[in-house]
Amino acid sequence: MNSKVHSVAAALAKTVNSRRLTRHSVGALFLIGVSAGVVHAQADAGPMVLRIPASARTLSLANAGLKSNDADALFYNPALLFNARGMSVSMQRYGANGTAGALANIVTLGSMNIGVGAQVLDWSALPLSYREVTRLGASALGDSGGVPATSIAVTLGIAKSIRGHRLGFSAKYVADRFAAQQDGTLAFDVGLMGPSIGPGNLSFVVQNIGQGLRIGGAEGKLPTRAGAGWSASKSLEKFDIGTQAQLLVDRDGFARPAVGGEIGYVPIDGVALVLRTGLRRPRESDESFATGGLGITVDRFSLDYAIEPFLNGRSVSHLLGLRIK
Repeated sequence: MNSKVHSVAAALAKTVNSRRLTRHSVGALFLIGVSAGVVHAQADAGPMVLRIPASARTLSLANAGLKSNDADALFYNPALLFNARGMSVSMQRYGANGTAGALANIVTLGSMNIGVGAQVLDWSALPLSYREVTRLGASALGDSGGVPATSIAVTLGIAKSIRGHRLGFSAKYVADRFAAQQDGTLAFDVGLMGPSIGPGNLSFVVQNIGQGLRIGGAEGKLPTRAGAGWSASKSLEKFDIGTQAQLLVDRDGFARPAVGGEIGYVPIDGVALVLRTGLRRPRESDESFATGGLGITVDRFSLDYAIEPFLNGRSVSHLLGLRIK
């Protein structure tokens, strides 16, 4: 592992010093670095809040958010802060026992775009060990077990152009509280806005880099993953059509493709009614193959709804979100 990291770092330094750094070479080196880091097991990964959706609109697109242009892009890829504006807030229910919320805001400061956000998850966990609960994953959030549990993430992200390359970096404090025990740590995301491919653009990201948590004598590794996203949109008379696609690879090598599409009807200027759906390869236990949702936009305000079914008779999860441009 160390030899791989050192060789990638040496290659990157050599390329940067040569002053012949192109967008394609940056993307290639970025993906090489990703492959060097994706080597550990994904099982019992925590905190739990990093394994659930952070946006109603994105969840309805199968959680394909690596090319989002809303404030909640902060939670998916900090490089997207270049195109993101405004504020977003969302709340999700997992049955009658789990509630998650997210808030993000983006401001421009000189040549940088800065995003600040927080995610909170509160649920009644099963009376199991911390490791066993994290192995069950997000699909267990709707089960009532009587054990109080909380998961949080507070994120600060910065996007800046360096030598013509649009890079993003975010640092976050993440923590889990499980019964009477708790632990916290720092995690980092690194993102890159890539070149145009057809009618859309690429983006790359590595998420949740850092040391894991230790609760109850068991280590919960961070859900480290890497991926690429692509999106495109087109306007046709009174309709707006958009699509997003992404491929995430977890640290154990599990590949998670996802694709989502939305079509908006625009009866008058400034008003849009939107229908969304998405397909994904499930990772969590009992996670559904498809998601969907609705949205309405009036001027700068957008209200979104997403539904996430779970399998094997578990409760359906609902998420509401508000975006302000």
